Amino acid sequence: MSLIDYHKSTTKELVALTHKVRNLVPHWGEDGRFKEVVLKNIIRRFLPEKYSIGSGFVIKQTENRGEHLSSTQIDLIIYSNESPVLFREGDFVILTADAVRGIIEVKANVQNQGLRDVVRKANASGSFIFSGKRNKEENFFNGIFSYESNFTNDNLHLIERHVTDGNAPFADQEFFENYKVNHISFDERYFLKYWADENPPHSVYNIPELSFSFFISNLIDTLSNESVEKNNFIWFANDKELNLVRSF
Repeated sequence: MSLIDYHKSTTKELVALTHKVRNLVPHWGEDGRFKEVVLKNIIRRFLPEKYSIGSGFVIKQTENRGEHLSSTQIDLIIYSNESPVLFREGDFVILTADAVRGIIEVKANVQNQGLRDVVRKANASGSFIFSGKRNKEENFFNGIFSYESNFTNDNLHLIERHVTDGNAPFADQEFFENYKVNHISFDERYFLKYWADENPPHSVYNIPELSFSFFISNLIDTLSNESVEKNNFIWFANDKELNLVRSF
C-alpha cells in the first residue's frame, strides 16, 4: 500500500479526463470549461458535507437598501451549506460573501494566459469577498489551478516576478494577508504555498505528480484544519520541504 501512489492517482485521473475531451473536441473554449468541471468533481469527493462547490458570482450589499455590488464570475467557489443561497441552478450559484470559504481560478496554462493578470484577478475577487464578510478571521482559500505550464527550475524567477506584480496593487489594503492568493498549482510538478508566518512567505516546490494533490489537500486543510492536522502524514504523504526550489 502506498499513500504517495494514491495521491499521484488524483493527478493521473485529472489529466486523463481532460485529455479525453481534448482528443474529441477541438474547440478550446469548451475544453477550458470542461477542465473546470473535472476539477470541481474531483474536489467534491473530498469536501466535508457542510461544504459545496460551484461556479458563479458573489454579491454584497451597499449602504443603500435595495442596492448591491457583484463580483466578476468566479470559476470555482467553495461555500458553506450552513449559509443561505440566493440563487442556485445546478452547480451555478449566486452567494453572499459570508457564505464563501474559498475560490479557485482554473487555467489550462497559467503561464501562457498571463500569470500576473490571473493573480491580480484572484486577488481582486478575494478583496471583494472579504470586504463583504463580517467574520474576517475565518481561514480563506484563494487558489489558482493550472493544468500545464512551461516552468522549469531555470525560469522560476518568473513566478516570483509575476506573483509579486500581481500582489502589488493590493499590498496596502486591509486584510490583504487574509484574502491574497495563497496556493497555486502551476502544473503536475510545481506548487506554490503562501506561509503567512514565515519569512520569506512564498515557497515553490517541485513535487512531480503531486502538485494537484497538494493543492486539494491544502484546500481541505483550510476548511477542516483540525482533522487534517491530526492526520497530516496521510493528507501530505510526501515531505514537500525536501523539494523546495525557490522562496521569496
